[in-house]
Amino acid sequence: MIEKLIPDITQVRVCNDSRKAAGIIHEFQPGLVFLDIQMPHVNGFQMLEQIPNKNFKLIFTTAYNEYAIQAIRFSAFDYLLKPIDFEELQSSVKRFLQTSVDYQQQYDLLKNILFNISAPSVNEFRLALQTKDGVHYLLPSEIIRCEADGNYTRFFVTGGKNYFISKTLAEYDSLLTPHQFIRTHKSHLVNKNFVSFIDHDGFVILKDMSKIEVSRRRKEEVIAALK
Repeated sequence: MIEKLIPDITQVRVCNDSRKAAGIIHEFQPGLVFLDIQMPHVNGFQMLEQIPNKNFKLIFTTAYNEYAIQAIRFSAFDYLLKPIDFEELQSSVKRFLQTSVDYQQQYDLLKNILFNISAPSVNEFRLALQTKDGVHYLLPSEIIRCEADGNYTRFFVTGGKNYFISKTLAEYDSLLTPHQFIRTHKSHLVNKNFVSFIDHDGFVILKDMSKIEVSRRRKEEVIAALK
């Protein structure tokens, strides 16, 4: 698919034996590696441990496995579901070509995937937030609310801190909704464990006295979620 349909990538190597992959990567020095997770002999993470300098962008390819995908998404990694869709492949390559890679940061994010996969439950997954000053790791239970700001999202967390992330609120909506979060408005995602009450004007009042708007079309859904 890459050779036929993505002219921006001019050289491709393929390895169908995970035991030989580290050697081929070391010899070829690729800029981008598409890596499966579940493989015979050595899984994707074990293979990566054999490579001392991971100076390449990594995109995971995996069959549908909700637990593994959650671990990957919580760690801000790109991934493709098998069977590979051409348009999704194009999009992932486009993101690779347009974004510079911080290899140390990617290594830290990779460690977070390993942490999440070994966690006893998804409730203990750490969410990786990439900011200008580095990567911050948060448990969902530490996040009070998220607020959209154009194509960016601001996280408000316990301890009075907040983080500004260059991803849309929609991306975090699907990720955090299973962790007790409610979308009250197109601009607001709230951890219901921090909700104090809904006032007479229909606003959600949080325990830190933040006043969060509830859209008309979401009002019944929000009330039901809080009961």
